Amino acid sequence: MRFFRLFLSGLWLCAFAAHAGIPDYQDFPASGQRLLLWVASERGRSEPELVAARQLAAQGVEVWSLDPANAYFLPQLPSSMDALPAQDLAAWLRAAQASSKQVVVFAVARAAVPVLRAAALLEAERRSRLCVVLMHPNLYTTAEPLDEPAYLDLGDLSGVRVRVLQPRRSAATPWLPGLLDHLAGHGATVSDAILENLREGYWARETPTDFEIAESRRMDAMLLHQLETWGCK
Repeated sequence: MRFFRLFLSGLWLCAFAAHAGIPDYQDFPASGQRLLLWVASERGRSEPELVAARQLAAQGVEVWSLDPANAYFLPQLPSSMDALPAQDLAAWLRAAQASSKQVVVFAVARAAVPVLRAAALLEAERRSRLCVVLMHPNLYTTAEPLDEPAYLDLGDLSGVRVRVLQPRRSAATPWLPGLLDHLAGHGATVSDAILENLREGYWARETPTDFEIAESRRMDAMLLHQLETWGCK
């Protein structure tokens, strides 16, 4: 924990550039006005995610890529994301907002939990509106195959705009309307997009389909398309 807090302090002072080589954080600078904060899932960061970050930077979108499970030396389990102090991620978001760029957060799976809780802290400070893209977010306290899931308390998300990307071939897809209602009930402005013919974590599966392989190679294009069509500013 102490290591990560010191790390975040360094990010605040140095705009992250001096720490680009450490394993849990990488910075992909770009001259454009967009800044994407990419928070990997509890399973850690995969090579296709790094490739996509490089491709986005080449197209003018700066990316700060964080692997929180490795940053905290935690097991690669969903419960590990619940243990992350929201204050630490809030400090990261404040540093990004101080960059004067248009900030969008992209969080995968259970990483959505600490990201949204950090967003709630910033909302309490009445900071500027935050745009958050969630890839198949796991916000459940419990989830049984035949029952409606129960959701975590996330705090006040008034002023936060959330876009949920949901792969069609996921067992959680039928629960999407309830998840959107849950986010809206916490005050968020919500929208969603269905990713056809894909499964959760399609870019890092052991036995991907040919289509999933192709789509994993164009994650940068998918994200740029979502940012353009969503229009969160």
